[in-house]
Amino acid sequence: MKKLIGVSVLSASLVLSATPISYANTNDLPYVNEILELQPNVTEKELIKDVKSISKNTGDTKEAILEQLFNELKQDEAQGLSEKKLQGRGGSGGTVSVGTGVKGQIYYTASQTAYLNHGHVGMYYNAETVVESVPKVGVRKKNFKERLVDKGNAQVKSVNTTTAKRNAAADWAYSRVGKDDYSYNFATNRKTDHYGKKNCAKLVWSAYKLKADLDLDKDKGSGVYPRDVRDAKDTTLVRKI
Repeated sequence: MKKLIGVSVLSASLVLSATPISYANTNDLPYVNEILELQPNVTEKELIKDVKSISKNTGDTKEAILEQLFNELKQDEAQGLSEKKLQGRGGSGGTVSVGTGVKGQIYYTASQTAYLNHGHVGMYYNAETVVESVPKVGVRKKNFKERLVDKGNAQVKSVNTTTAKRNAAADWAYSRVGKDDYSYNFATNRKTDHYGKKNCAKLVWSAYKLKADLDLDKDKGSGVYPRDVRDAKDTTLVRKI
């Protein structure tokens, strides 16, 4: 995917324009409705606020940012449909346990969030406990026996770094349990703060970005999606489920 020039992770301290956002004029901006259709639980106000913040921070036009967000969402949608067709399964249900793992390992399963097959990722805190962010709950811990995944579409991967950094990343993710609510916004989650609302991909990505200086995002686009984390170059397959 095409990357925006000069994009960097936004911090919570980023100062927005003092001029109020006129949401009545957003019909003049391209792709707004299309993006909201692909992220039905994200409000127009949230989307425009993020786009204005990114534009102020990077100098890129709102139109260019919206086009990139739309293209990334469509590519993720196409990949999800392709994998479901090829593998014959998908959706939000799971049939088998994810199994035990090693602290800092990540897992991926086909999963549907807000009607779209984005997939889902989580992280092992210890051999029997996983940490993940899920709708309506936010960041939580769960025993591996209760974390059901989609057999044939799930896998466990190791992150290529030191044991100390894997442990630190897992500890950070665990520290967010019960503190961070869920965000349905995948399109701009690479540019939002590491602390606060986050989806599953943002949780794993932030943990390794902060504690191991690794960017587990395959394409380095505006949003980090579960399959971006799964397919990041600094990961190695441990097993398929």
